[in-house]
Amino acid sequence: MLDRRTLLGSIVATGIGSPAALSAHPQTPSERLVAAQRQWSEPPLQAPVEAGLRASGAVRLFAWDTGGPGPAIIFIHPATGSHASWPYQQPVFAGAGYRVIGYSRRNYLQSDASPPASPVDDADDLARLLDALAVDRAHLVASAAGGLIALDFLALHRDRVASLVLASSMAFARTPQAMALVRGLLPAGWRDLPSEFQELSPSYRAANPDGVRRWVAIEHQARHGPAAARGQPRPGAMLDPASFPPLLAMTGDADLYAPPPLMRMFGDAVPSAELASFAEAGHALFWEQPLGFNRIALDFLDRVASPG
Repeated sequence: MLDRRTLLGSIVATGIGSPAALSAHPQTPSERLVAAQRQWSEPPLQAPVEAGLRASGAVRLFAWDTGGPGPAIIFIHPATGSHASWPYQQPVFAGAGYRVIGYSRRNYLQSDASPPASPVDDADDLARLLDALAVDRAHLVASAAGGLIALDFLALHRDRVASLVLASSMAFARTPQAMALVRGLLPAGWRDLPSEFQELSPSYRAANPDGVRRWVAIEHQARHGPAAARGQPRPGAMLDPASFPPLLAMTGDADLYAPPPLMRMFGDAVPSAELASFAEAGHALFWEQPLGFNRIALDFLDRVASPG
């Protein structure tokens, strides 16, 4: 197990924890600005899948898999979600020729309940799930807390990650300065507010009440076990930013957890990063603005997944 002193030393050694690293921007990655989605519909017809519990060591995880010969994409859900969070993505990415896989982490919808998981547990659960599905290497698409698991998985299983798409994620906060920025945005009593207020933008709540009700229904059924263990060192904290695979970072300008300045700090430290910022989007970017999310993510994946 990694100790805190080792992790802190690694962060300082990389330079991304220092004020100089935040103030020196030798090459800021280009940032795509995406206009707000104005119209919504019900989730499209889903692609056929094989679904069920898959052995992952002592824990069984529920996963669905569209199959097929295309490159594998693993969707890693946020803390307010589950394998059921991706109805706007599943048929679109499958239709683009990818093998699309979604799963629930331990203590989430239809997966086994267990004692609180450590960051290593969640990353190794994913590795064993990929083994069970006979997937050697995959593209990871992760939202919010799922981004932390994606980085932990990358740190422990680098050769199994073809690329990363991180959306609206606290994984962007890789420095004390970045964490201070986030804490300053969240008022006292924030945790007592309804999840839909925390994670869905005012624009979305005003414009698409039916979508809000669907999101709330998924969030309310998502968790059935204890929360993840807190305060433990994360393997992802030791990552060398120069070693990242191709990476797309996305967020919304109404996201209080991971606003665009936080994403840019992250992007400045990661040479492989491409950035995209969505107008009027909150923390649940993939749900609020699926048309833009899918378009930008597929454009990135098609480029990095192509042989040439």
